[in-house]
Amino acid sequence: MHEITLSEICTFCCEVEGGDDSNLFYDLGLARSRTDYVLLESEHFVVMPCIGALTDWYLLIVSKRHTLSVGWLDEAEHADLRTLIPQVTDLIRERSGLDSLVFEHGSLDFRDKGGACYDHTHIHVVATDHDHQRFLDHIPAPVTMRPCTDWISASRRLVEEEQRSYLALGTPDQDWIGTATGAPSQFFRRCLATWMGAEEGEWDWLTFPQTDRVRRMSTALTTR
Repeated sequence: MHEITLSEICTFCCEVEGGDDSNLFYDLGLARSRTDYVLLESEHFVVMPCIGALTDWYLLIVSKRHTLSVGWLDEAEHADLRTLIPQVTDLIRERSGLDSLVFEHGSLDFRDKGGACYDHTHIHVVATDHDHQRFLDHIPAPVTMRPCTDWISASRRLVEEEQRSYLALGTPDQDWIGTATGAPSQFFRRCLATWMGAEEGEWDWLTFPQTDRVRRMSTALTTR
């Protein structure tokens, strides 16, 4: 009997490996090989354009190991992520002149997803010329974000010590953390779409994959 692998049932696992069982970059005609969309790679993560990008510069940092959220990562993965995030934001700033928001929907388990739409760790890096602090004004109740020193450490505490899903946000000047009570799927993307003045429903990457933006990012960031 054929043994099902994670790359066959998890799109991110498949895309990390460059497989074709469940690879949206191949399915949407955006890539022919892994090198067409993997923009940066570290020991524990890969960086790729976000399908459904709501801005012209919108990347995902995806864990190589199949985990649910940053709160579930180990110390080596956390250290790698702390190094990688500024590399990604610096790359975007170098190419666009823009600073980035960093956010994550932090799943606790397969039921308490923290606003995540995929059961695999992925961090959003979104560049925009908007005032980043104003993004907080578009986060509706009952979600409340509170400032923290380091959202990566805060996410781990919420998962390990409180067994709670979370919402994490990093702006250029401040990190924020919140519990994800009442947060629907793609919560931060919904907030982002409102903040950016996007079309109704454009937060849904499945309906609006933004293939032209993805193609432009892939071309710009794989050609150096």
